[in-house]
Amino acid sequence: MTDSPEDRIGAVEAKLQELEALVNLALRLLALDRPLSALLARYGASEVEDRAVHALLDDVIKRIEAGGVYAPAFSGFLSDLCKRFPAARNDRVFVTLFLDTLKVERPAYQKLHDYAAAQGWPQWH
Repeated sequence: MTDSPEDRIGAVEAKLQELEALVNLALRLLALDRPLSALLARYGASEVEDRAVHALLDDVIKRIEAGGVYAPAFSGFLSDLCKRFPAARNDRVFVTLFLDTLKVERPAYQKLHDYAAAQGWPQWH
């Protein structure tokens, strides 16, 4: 016997809610491992560079929250990132991975990821 369309839609919605809960749990678990620091370490960042990059991100988040003329542009963000982590210079793959990794970092960095995505980062000129 076949289920009614309403029953099938209800089952799909229940599965979707279950999947969303699992994805959120996985993202929280990934954030515990400090994936951004792991990425930086894989690219050879020192502890000093790691701290400098995190300080940059904290500053960028404050600028996003301030908005208006303080809102960061990709070119300025990239310049600041390269000052703190020179290995990022001219490495589009790293910068793309870096921005993607923000999605699975702590909640403040997830907001930065959302901002970057809404702004269309990265924008290579």
